[in-house]
Amino acid sequence: MKPAKNTYTGSFSLNKAANSPFWMVSFTGADGRQKRRSTKVPHAGGFYQGERLTAAQARKRAEMVAYSIATQEEEEYHAADNTTMRQLCDTMLTGKLGRVSTATYDNARTDYKQFLTYLARRADEPCRLITRADIKAWIISRRASVRAKTVQKALTAIRAAFAYAVDTEIVAKNPCDGVRIPPDSRDEKILHEAFTAEEVQLLLDKLPDEWSSAVRCCIGTYGQRLGDILNLRWDAFDFAARTVHLITGKTARELHQPMQPDFYAWALARYTAAQKAGGEAAIYVHPNLRHHTNPSGEFTQLVRLHGIGLQGRGLAGSRRTWHSKTFHSLRATVATMLQAAGVSQGMAMELVGHDSAVVHAAYIRPTTEQLRTAAAKLPRFS
Repeated sequence: MKPAKNTYTGSFSLNKAANSPFWMVSFTGADGRQKRRSTKVPHAGGFYQGERLTAAQARKRAEMVAYSIATQEEEEYHAADNTTMRQLCDTMLTGKLGRVSTATYDNARTDYKQFLTYLARRADEPCRLITRADIKAWIISRRASVRAKTVQKALTAIRAAFAYAVDTEIVAKNPCDGVRIPPDSRDEKILHEAFTAEEVQLLLDKLPDEWSSAVRCCIGTYGQRLGDILNLRWDAFDFAARTVHLITGKTARELHQPMQPDFYAWALARYTAAQKAGGEAAIYVHPNLRHHTNPSGEFTQLVRLHGIGLQGRGLAGSRRTWHSKTFHSLRATVATMLQAAGVSQGMAMELVGHDSAVVHAAYIRPTTEQLRTAAAKLPRFS
């Protein structure tokens, strides 16, 4: 409720500044922060708003102005929307429930949690007090530990929260707008390679059952993302039409994908066994994996365990280890194999689910052997 005028009950004090001829007022604002403002009343006396004041009169007038300044700021604070940053993040997460994949929800929750941790006590202050300078400082802090792409994903989540706050008139403007993220240095850049056909077969043969199934489903659905694979339901399979119907969690793109004969036979056998087992297994293709807290990291550990891919650590030492082949590399694997098989770009994009030719091209990562095969097709000259 907006307080009545002239009800400021806090304490304030008048003081002088070495570089100002005016009385300054210091007081505690309604947000608990210490404030300091100029009264514009000359402490040595003189003209104030057309009236000539002695030094004693100037002090008394400055006290009245100081009281008015403190009261007005308190009124403005209570009149404004004081939704805290923590409350804003909670609202955003509540809105995502049921609308996005579990992986997307968990990523957003992690990004908000990290940002709130950085803000410390300010996380429970009005989000309208967060400035562009605060966002910049947070980015610099994060870049000291992670790569630019990781910070960009987090910034996207924070920007979306403030965009909602702007739309609902909680804040006047989005402090994330126009903020740039320092790019990766040459030593920080990581190229996630595609798996070879032999490596895919090794994963199918050696990984634990549900992880082997996840890899097979990813290849069988032409490189769909981990979140979509872990939340894949049996009712997405149309065994009569031999297709899989998917709505991707990241882009909400609707896909109707044909099942290759070997994938169809495997899926049908798996489905039959799942229906006999009942429970969650009769609903979800991967009933256990979808509840794991860090499935992406778990998969990478398994890949590393079988000696696939390269491992390294950032030069700063504090950066987490990286691996050249992750679950998302399977998406590049399918895109690359389709390219090597001579499938047109348009058809390949439809299968993988890419809307942009530029994005699709970035997923084509041929091996040395594939490049050698392509080079062998060139004419030879004596």
